[in-house]
Amino acid sequence: MAVAVISRTDFPALLLDPRANPEPMVFVTDDPALARMARRRGFRTATGELTDPRLFRRARIGPEDRVLFHLPRLTDLNRCLAALLKVVPDAAVAALLEPGRAAPRRWKERVLFIPTGQIGTVCLRSELEKAATRRMLAGIRSLFEGAEKVLLLVQDDPDPDGLASALALRALLGRNRLTAVIGAFGAVTRPENVAMVRLLDIQVETITPDDLERFDRIALLDVQPLHSPDIPLRVDLVIDHHPRRAQCRARISDIRPKYGATSTIMTEYLLASDTPISQRLATALIYGIKTDTQLLGRDTTPMDVSAFASLYPLANHALLRRIDRPQFPRRDLPSLSHALNHARIVDDILFAHLGPLTREDVVPFIADFGLEVEAVEWSVVSGIYGGKLVISVRSYGTGRSAGEVVKAAFESFGSAGGHKAMAKAVIPLDNVPDECVDHETWVQGRFLNALYQKAKTRCPDNGRAEGNGPARACS
Repeated sequence: MAVAVISRTDFPALLLDPRANPEPMVFVTDDPALARMARRRGFRTATGELTDPRLFRRARIGPEDRVLFHLPRLTDLNRCLAALLKVVPDAAVAALLEPGRAAPRRWKERVLFIPTGQIGTVCLRSELEKAATRRMLAGIRSLFEGAEKVLLLVQDDPDPDGLASALALRALLGRNRLTAVIGAFGAVTRPENVAMVRLLDIQVETITPDDLERFDRIALLDVQPLHSPDIPLRVDLVIDHHPRRAQCRARISDIRPKYGATSTIMTEYLLASDTPISQRLATALIYGIKTDTQLLGRDTTPMDVSAFASLYPLANHALLRRIDRPQFPRRDLPSLSHALNHARIVDDILFAHLGPLTREDVVPFIADFGLEVEAVEWSVVSGIYGGKLVISVRSYGTGRSAGEVVKAAFESFGSAGGHKAMAKAVIPLDNVPDECVDHETWVQGRFLNALYQKAKTRCPDNGRAEGNGPARACS
């Protein structure tokens, strides 16, 4: 990705500093003196007739690049825009507009116009990213236009980030709950998520693989193929903040693993397109960011903080407090008691195995709780639900990535992955080696071997650890 500046003045070259930005920058002009000045400032340059499409090919401007025009005469701007878009029709384009000038109607929906009088009150790089977001959204809207019924698919046990993102996409597409169904292959179970669905009136339809035929378009929010065996490998749209899976096949994908929450990405779409954000939607999105970043304390980026700040004055904070403090169900007290009584700490890692469960969400709940124990840096909690071994991992994100460790330990047995400070694995019980009938020590052994990058060995005594050293794992 690069930033291309197309100009007949030195103004944009003075605003942007190529040496302070990681992306390459190219300055395109028909003035050799301007080109020399731009090269001294660190730009790569291309010189020629600005209405000649061949110039933009020589400048190597591509569909992933951000393009900024500064041509004070509107007739020049119109001709140069036409030449660029002939070569790069999908480019994200912004243009600086002189005082008193009106944006040309021809380009109103295609180009983000920035009055030069606003320079100093807006971040030019942020405006270029806004132009890119608008361009991406235009492609998404075009893809979904005309579809009679759309499925907004979230993970099997829907969480706040996925639910909020689905609500946001529905708003961006201008659809309602009848034409854009929020669906999942499982029910909402975690108490605070149940409270969110109830208090914000979010209808989530539990579907089966056969139901996919009912929909003209399928969008995945906060999830990618292979997260669940029922999710199709080919879909129309994926918007997610988890690391990209190689098997992800979508007509349009917007995957940003550096972001702390998919809700942040969706907030940027809403703000870039000037789509109205209702109190209900703002409340859902701010809760989605809050839960996935632990209130901006984990896997957080400046983009998450900016989105949170934009949503904060729009949200219903009384509802947020009610969602965030649901009562702990009585029937789950035995699982909590078992975890507390049988937890084992190896070095600074807390391990707890809960055995058979009636609800999957108890595992991440206790994993979060385990990280609060004194001197614990990692919390690894497992349990059995629906014929699968569910593993949740939490850390403070100061060492190795939890997602990388969990993938190394468990990906060969089921789905596994996550972020710097939180990760999850779901393994069918049939995939656990037959000789490793003790799930607790099998999980512990494989996790420790992956964390310390030990070689895999076959383990006597079902992989049981001796003393406080790392357990050996069944291979």
